Amino acid sequence: MMYFTRGGVRLAYEETGTGLPVILIHGFPFSRQMWQPQAPLARTVRLITPDLRGFGESEGAPSSLDDLADDLQALVEHLGLTSAVFGGFSMGGYVLLRYLARHADRAKAILLLDTRAEADTPEGQQRRYDGIARIEREGPAGYLDDFVKLVVSTKTLESRPDLVKAVRALMESRRIASLAAGLRAMAQRPDSTPLLSSIGVPTLIVVGEDDKATPVSSARTMQAAIRSSRLVLIPEAGHVSNLEQPERFNAALLEFLQTLR
Repeated sequence: MMYFTRGGVRLAYEETGTGLPVILIHGFPFSRQMWQPQAPLARTVRLITPDLRGFGESEGAPSSLDDLADDLQALVEHLGLTSAVFGGFSMGGYVLLRYLARHADRAKAILLLDTRAEADTPEGQQRRYDGIARIEREGPAGYLDDFVKLVVSTKTLESRPDLVKAVRALMESRRIASLAAGLRAMAQRPDSTPLLSSIGVPTLIVVGEDDKATPVSSARTMQAAIRSSRLVLIPEAGHVSNLEQPERFNAALLEFLQTLR
C-alpha cells in the first residue's frame, strides 16, 4: 500500500508488476479491492489501482467527479508518468471521462468498463438522492443489500450465492459521508457524450450482457461515437463483469493490451 496527498488529503493506491502502466479506477461503492480478480494482469503490465477519495484507505470525500479526476492527475504526476492506459469501471468510468476532458494527452489507450457517457436522467438523479436520504436515515446496510441485487446478473443472483455475498463484502459500508458524496457527485455529473468523438486513442469497451446499471445499449452508443473503439460483451455477467466472469474479462483486457506494444 502506498500513499500520496492532494490538498492535504492522503490518498491510497497499490502498484504491482512492471511495464506498460495501466491504472484501473474502481466504481461505487467499492474500493481498489474490487480489482483483486485482475491481479494476474500484473504479470504483463504495471498495474496501478487507486482508492478514490473517501473510499477504501483514502481519506476525505469527493465534492464532484472533477475533484476525483484531479486526484487522478495528482497520482499520475506523483508516479511521474507521461502516459498510461486508463480504465474506469462504472463511476470510475465517469471519472475517467472527466479526466479525458482535461488530460486527454496523458492517455495511451482507455478501457471503458461497464460504464456510460450519458448523464443521469431526472429519474436517475432522484433515485440517487433517495438513496442518500435512505443511507442518512437508516445507515448503509439496507441500501447496499439492495444495491448488490442491481449489480450482479439475474443468473448470478439465483445460482451463485457465495459470489453475491463476496460482492456485497467488497462494498464500502462504514462511511455514510463518502457514500452520500459519491451518489451526489454521480447525480450531478455532466453529459460526457459530446467528448466521445474527440477520443482518438485505442479504446476497449467492456460490458456484461445482463448489465442493468449501464446497459449494453449505452456501450453501443459509446462504440458508435469513438472511432478507434472495440466492444466486448461478457456473457453470464451483469454490471460487475470483472467479478462475475473474471477469466473472460481478463482475457478481453489482455488481448487488447497486447495490441498496444
